[in-house]
Amino acid sequence: MKKALIYLSITALINIIIRIISKNSSAFSEWYAINIYPFITGIFGRITGVLPFAAVEILLYILILSFITGLVLFIKRLIKVPKKRIKTLLSAIVALSCTVSTFMVMFLFGCEINYNRQTFPEQIGLNLEMYSKEDLRRVIDEVIDELNKIVPRIQTDENGMFVMNRDKLNTLSGSSMLRLSEIDEQFNTYYPNPKPVLLSELLFTRTLTCGMFSPFTIEALYNADMPDSEIPFTVCHELSHLSGFMREDEANFIAFLACRGSGDIDFRYSGYVNALVYLINAYYNEVDRDIYIEMRDTIPEQVRFEFFYVSEYWRPYRNTPAAKVSSSVNDVYLKSNGQTDGVKSYGRMVDLLIADYIGRI
Repeated sequence: MKKALIYLSITALINIIIRIISKNSSAFSEWYAINIYPFITGIFGRITGVLPFAAVEILLYILILSFITGLVLFIKRLIKVPKKRIKTLLSAIVALSCTVSTFMVMFLFGCEINYNRQTFPEQIGLNLEMYSKEDLRRVIDEVIDELNKIVPRIQTDENGMFVMNRDKLNTLSGSSMLRLSEIDEQFNTYYPNPKPVLLSELLFTRTLTCGMFSPFTIEALYNADMPDSEIPFTVCHELSHLSGFMREDEANFIAFLACRGSGDIDFRYSGYVNALVYLINAYYNEVDRDIYIEMRDTIPEQVRFEFFYVSEYWRPYRNTPAAKVSSSVNDVYLKSNGQTDGVKSYGRMVDLLIADYIGRI
């Protein structure tokens, strides 16, 4: 008990002190992201990267099993040894607190500090301003033009849906991220192979999750059941977190840049299709219905069919209790890490796309 209390005190102190420092010093967080974080991801990413499955998924099952087993033993001891109930209860509380504190430390160094660093636009000198709907439309037209060039080169199945060879995910996802080192040297880091979640439908699809970065095992996970058009974009999004960029709008933008510059037609298709979703959703709220329909009709038929297929895939899960809980938890998580708009922060990708476009013309 004494050793456990000492351990708990040390980890709790680390959690408190480092959190206070990082939240009040962007310079410290930036220094950590550049000098320490790549060292951590390089070591642990290589260790878990050897495994053909997602280590964090197995860890989750072990934790659930351990909790159930521990709860049974705890109740059994309370019944069998009534004179030591207080000691048993205190031991259980300390053990649980040590476990929670350990995971908090892992989350702190594997992810949380980076939320307080300099933003990605600041890193690369991208100026975010107020943009007009005309600016938005010009970006949409450019993306549609690119898709018109890409669509004839993609592969489709018997139903006309886009399909890709997932075997190339491991090679291309890492190389696409490394190409971004031309923009920012921090992208020149180690990228482990992305991992498909074994129970994707149960754990991810039912919670409307495309992918996830595990700061506990340094792994990029993706939903293996979702449509192929979402996979390269999602994988690059999760890998961007290994570069030290945690904000969701920035990770989406980085994923688009990685897909766009990948040199692979499937990755480019995924990047442009997913970027277009954000753009047209923003455009829908800015213009009259007739103008929106005029724009929509310029989108390649294959892409419109893709939108329909993806929407139909997710539709049965949108209003389930699991999806609502997941959205609420995600909203709280984003706000707790400084993204005060919560889930709405994903929409800021549009400003980044427009700024990127204006910066290139």
